[in-house]
Amino acid sequence: MEETAGLTRNDLLVLGLLLDRPMHGYEILQQIRAADVDLWLAVSPAAIYYSLSKLHRRGLVLETRARGEGPERSVYHLTEQGRQAFFAGMEEALASQEPNRSEYDVGIFLLNKIPQERALALLGQRLEFLRRREEEVLKARRRAAGDPLRCAILTRIATCVRTEREWLEGILRHLRGEEMQEYRGMMLLSGDLRDFHLPDLIKLIASGHHSGTLTVTDGLSIRTLSFHQGRPVCATSRRPEGDVRDPDQVLNDIYDLFRWQEGAFTFDQRMGPQEGCRILQMSAENLILSGARWVDNWAIIQRVVPSPEVIFERRDNISLEEGWDVHPEERQVWESLDGVRNVAEVAQVCGLTEFETSKVLYGLYEAGLIRPGDMDKIRLRRTFREFAELLCRATKPYRASPNDFSCEEEVNHRAAPLPIRFNLSRIEDRTEPALSTDDLAEMYRRFLQAQQDVVRERFGEATLRQLLRQVMAQVNPSLMETLRRYRLVATSL
Repeated sequence: MEETAGLTRNDLLVLGLLLDRPMHGYEILQQIRAADVDLWLAVSPAAIYYSLSKLHRRGLVLETRARGEGPERSVYHLTEQGRQAFFAGMEEALASQEPNRSEYDVGIFLLNKIPQERALALLGQRLEFLRRREEEVLKARRRAAGDPLRCAILTRIATCVRTEREWLEGILRHLRGEEMQEYRGMMLLSGDLRDFHLPDLIKLIASGHHSGTLTVTDGLSIRTLSFHQGRPVCATSRRPEGDVRDPDQVLNDIYDLFRWQEGAFTFDQRMGPQEGCRILQMSAENLILSGARWVDNWAIIQRVVPSPEVIFERRDNISLEEGWDVHPEERQVWESLDGVRNVAEVAQVCGLTEFETSKVLYGLYEAGLIRPGDMDKIRLRRTFREFAELLCRATKPYRASPNDFSCEEEVNHRAAPLPIRFNLSRIEDRTEPALSTDDLAEMYRRFLQAQQDVVRERFGEATLRQLLRQVMAQVNPSLMETLRRYRLVATSL
């Protein structure tokens, strides 16, 4: 109905209280507190005054000014339209078919993403809150004796709180292994590698600082990886002919898992390292990096690098000197990522094939060293590079000779503090991939300003403006919006 459109439960509460008699805002708040309404409805002084303002704008309440013993106050009266809206709202509220939901369930649903010890501590805090709340509601119900409607509401609240408390106590008993002989811990992970890629499994275990054993089998071979607080600590391999005893072969069998595209897996938090296992001295990230080197299947690599046009950038605040076990080829590819070059261009710079480059990028990505490029930043880098180089080329006819690069050298001199320079007539951009887009744009504006100052001083203001208009007409249309948004050139041109 139109009268109830947009009415919140707070609005309905205010209308219902004003149905008894006109009141000012503070009186409404007193009524709410006296009836313990704030025990079962999220209501605050700000929310009540907001509702009064909204209801007044809609003509559902009328505001008058009244002076009593104290200062003048606004008194609110229910209008006939407000009365009709109240009863219409009651019809909807009491016949509601809205299911009971709890936002707390999101936390339970995602519980296995955090370390079990921390999860248990947090659930314990919630349990203590529920016990206090149950006691508080029961006290309020005793105060409401003689008011059957208030008692009915508070009884429902007490029942819900008790039910949630008992439910949470059951979850805690389960997580502590007090109820089930077959308890596998909080993180129940099982499935097939067709649906869950091995590096993703390892990252999930590592990021949650979980302890337990991951078992993977193809029906013939069985291989295990044991973790302690998210760090791989040992491994085993069993083939049809028996257990593998050679430590190097065990490690190779674990790396071979990265090539598997199917196979059943289970992560069991009850299982610790097995006797005679191959001890591991590496981080989860270096395990993934080493395993990714075994991947030779394009279908697996394409999950991360779907085409040669994809652009990657280095992750923020990561140094390869901080415990990363990278090979020279991987370091070369990592250092070539400038947020502009795509896979094909990186391959060309590094002297590798596109497949070799894609394979390296796959490993760097899975290990967490790189990420897909920020498209907004990529467009900004491309726009700057295209604009600066077009302006540079546009000045060629005005120079003393085709081999006169003094213009570029002067720009480099003036922009020396910036990690950007001309190499002949091409831009070398050594800005950090981790820079924010705004900081990057500021650097580019400073460089372009230095370039335009040099062109102005050498060839005159009129020539500069003519060349800028010429360049603007040549810039790729898809980059024009970026050019304007980041104010890389004067908008008056």
